Amino acid sequence: MANTKPLIAYLVDAVTRERLAFQYNPNDIVDSKSTSYATLVVPGMSHPRYQFVAGDARKISFTVTFYQQDVQKQVAWLQALLYPTHAGTMLKQAPHPVLFFFGELYPGTPCLMREVRAHYSYLFDPATLLPQRADVEVTLEEVVTQSVNASEVRR
Repeated sequence: MANTKPLIAYLVDAVTRERLAFQYNPNDIVDSKSTSYATLVVPGMSHPRYQFVAGDARKISFTVTFYQQDVQKQVAWLQALLYPTHAGTMLKQAPHPVLFFFGELYPGTPCLMREVRAHYSYLFDPATLLPQRADVEVTLEEVVTQSVNASEVRR
């Protein structure tokens, strides 16, 4: 019998192995990559020459919605991935990397959390004013430990 359970996107803290499953999958994902070039100005030439310097980080951005399920706690989980761990005044550990799971498109892609933007709107608990809904913009940067060439990306 085929698996009829829908796939849900989620993040895993790569250090603690804690997991945050999204209540709803993102409606769209922006996957961007750019490169850096040095501009070489040649006297007398009408245009500059370019020299490849390095690739910039691949960024994966999406918005997730949390609704009536301890919204503040879920947003705080994401925001905590932006903070280091300290021992007194000394840095003990950088912010934890994450693994991003979104079906076969991102099957555990290692990333760093780069930005979390929470938009609280419409619904607030009348007694506490705690949010009951949040649309959270997440920006991840892929962590790659060795150089990748063009033919590997085309596979």
